Amino acid sequence: MDEKERKESEVVLLKDMQTTAARMRELIVTMPPHDLLGYIYAQHTLKMMTDKRITDEKQPGADGPEDLINQNQFLLEYVHAVLASDSAPDDMTFDEPKCVELYDLSQKLREQAMLFAMVSSAGTKTGVFGPDTADIEFRAKSTWVMLRGNRYQVLEGEFYRYVLAPHDDVLKEVYGVGAGDIAEGFQAMANATRTGQANAISEIMKQFQAAQAFADANEKPLEDITEAWGAENAEQLSTVSRAIDDMFRGGVANVSRHTKLPPMLLADLAYSRGEETEFFAAGDFAGTPYRTLPARKKTVDPTWV
Repeated sequence: MDEKERKESEVVLLKDMQTTAARMRELIVTMPPHDLLGYIYAQHTLKMMTDKRITDEKQPGADGPEDLINQNQFLLEYVHAVLASDSAPDDMTFDEPKCVELYDLSQKLREQAMLFAMVSSAGTKTGVFGPDTADIEFRAKSTWVMLRGNRYQVLEGEFYRYVLAPHDDVLKEVYGVGAGDIAEGFQAMANATRTGQANAISEIMKQFQAAQAFADANEKPLEDITEAWGAENAEQLSTVSRAIDDMFRGGVANVSRHTKLPPMLLADLAYSRGEETEFFAAGDFAGTPYRTLPARKKTVDPTWV
């Protein structure tokens, strides 16, 4: 395409990105956060179960798309961005078709952002890198987009223990916990994200087996003995409730539950709903992956997640 067509395409792509992002915002804000988060987190678990069934049955299609993790993480950052930017409306209703649309829009936005990186970089003819400037510009933009939602969380504790160590005395003075405790808390957040649902499934199965054993010992059907088992095992029943919340209502994102970090520190690290004002502010790239997503600045308020 000639330069005029390229510039026109760049303008259209930017407008399309902003339109897609605005629609995602509109959908996200209308749904209860816990239910929406639970739906998104559950997709990975459901896919693993489906892939295992396909593999076990030796059906074709076992090698399905492996991009769901990246897609989920990208969408989760947009959910966070909306929750941080918008106050909760009075009326919120979970709607699965809207969730399906969100996934489609999320994928569409990533693709639009990558196309924009190509088209906008192609117009760069000169620069500090000479004839390679356009290529380097594209690589910088595309990498910025691909990093949205991606975190290498396995060594969170090791990283934070190292960078916070020089501030140990101040942290203890202000929050009552030192660098080691904070690092452990951040690692616990990462672990909850990576393995929280698997742990929840294991816990539910464990308690189900315990209830079944109780029923067998009393020589009664499980459905007739559930209430009696719960009365004698209140703590285990509470554990099951938390596990169900982790699986189906985004409980793995509840940092108050999954860490021992003090509430004051969590509050300082978190947005209150509607506090973020920059991501969706009017102007070029409003709401698009080319702005810094709020999750790169602060986490979530433990009082609403």
